[in-house]
Amino acid sequence: MTKRLTKENVMKVYKRVSIITLIALAVVTITQFVVGRLTGTMGIVADSYNNLSDFLSIIIVFVGLMISEKPPDFSHPYGHYKAENVASLFVGFLIILAGAGAMWESFHKLLNPSPAEVNILSVSTILFAVAVSKGIAIYQKRVGEKTGSPSLVAEAKHFNADVYLSLSPLAGLTAVYAASLIVDPTSDTLSFLALMQNANFYQQLLIQIGTYNMYYGYMLVDPLVGIGISLMVFWVGFNVSKNAINVLVEKVQYPEMIEEIKKIVEEHPQVQRVAQIKARSAGRYVLTDLILELKPEMKLTESHYIIEEVRNIIRSEFPRVGYILIETRPAERKEEEVIAFPTDENNGIESQVSYHFGKCENFVLVKLKDKKVVGVETVSNPASKKDHGKGPESAEFLYKKGITALVSKNMGKPAFYTLRNLGVFIYESEKRPVKELLDDYLNQKLKILGKPTNAGHPED
Repeated sequence: MTKRLTKENVMKVYKRVSIITLIALAVVTITQFVVGRLTGTMGIVADSYNNLSDFLSIIIVFVGLMISEKPPDFSHPYGHYKAENVASLFVGFLIILAGAGAMWESFHKLLNPSPAEVNILSVSTILFAVAVSKGIAIYQKRVGEKTGSPSLVAEAKHFNADVYLSLSPLAGLTAVYAASLIVDPTSDTLSFLALMQNANFYQQLLIQIGTYNMYYGYMLVDPLVGIGISLMVFWVGFNVSKNAINVLVEKVQYPEMIEEIKKIVEEHPQVQRVAQIKARSAGRYVLTDLILELKPEMKLTESHYIIEEVRNIIRSEFPRVGYILIETRPAERKEEEVIAFPTDENNGIESQVSYHFGKCENFVLVKLKDKKVVGVETVSNPASKKDHGKGPESAEFLYKKGITALVSKNMGKPAFYTLRNLGVFIYESEKRPVKELLDDYLNQKLKILGKPTNAGHPED
């Protein structure tokens, strides 16, 4: 049975796995770099840069773990979690520089080709690197499955992919070996035939040029493999830097986790609903803010106990959540509601609901008081003419209009989670008149839209 990780377990597991992985990567990186230089195999040298990037990435875990263990203080009331992201950004730049170094050396050899040495040392180094990557992948997968750590399982997949990357330098060595088996005998044979046929100087020169070009083509394989591996290192560095920047500027992260937290909290018998939930990343942890609506008759002391219960539930189910701020307020039935319907027409409640959210021309806003219609307004969608970001801008526009519910068919993730996290109810719809869907809403026949739809356009 899988053991759920607590924060303490996360620390112990990551430290142990990181130390073992760092030692293995250090050995293989140094071996690849030295042997690649001695044998002139750029594929091996470039792969050593790739393993160096993995080595540096794992150091981030150490830095993050050590700093994140520090408790909050007067200068850092929310903790020190984001120090890991600063380190990630720095290491991302280092990985990009490592990729640039590998790229420069590969281009240099491409312009000044020389055959790599095919011997037991170069071949065994490649096989050693493959064995180390596969061993790390198996080890991390076993530990990840045993402890229920998704990040370790994901890292295992990463090192499984590195197995094929470490194998790629064999292509360059195979090409050089093939050249020695094919080009040299071919050159000798052609030269012998030319001599037998009394070929002149220019004919013999053409033979030599032709065989050299064949050999030159084989020699290009190794630097081309090095360039390919360098591009992979570049990509890793770019993604590490991008992810760090996204966290530092507090871009919305883990919308699915937010939705799961909301669902679990709303299962608590004393919680009427989660009126609002926000989350942001800090290092390997997620910081969350919630506004809960509790029963109006609940006393202050009781609400305090509910808050602690909810905190414990979230922490037990989501070990990555490091900080939880919960605000409570009494649940009140709203006497006034504003329901929004996306449409491409301008016929009030007779309009047909549009299939699209962000692309629709208008919104029909129906104001209800005590479940009776007291006003209908058709407003233009200011985001419909934009090239990008139609959904999120439409969601922000409707929220400012004070809507309490939305009836829509297709919605993308950004717009859906923006409105849901702001406490707006979202209901499924078909392409029917607003009037019919409004009747279904009043009679509680509409179904809640539980997640973003796969249909429709990404900007919705």
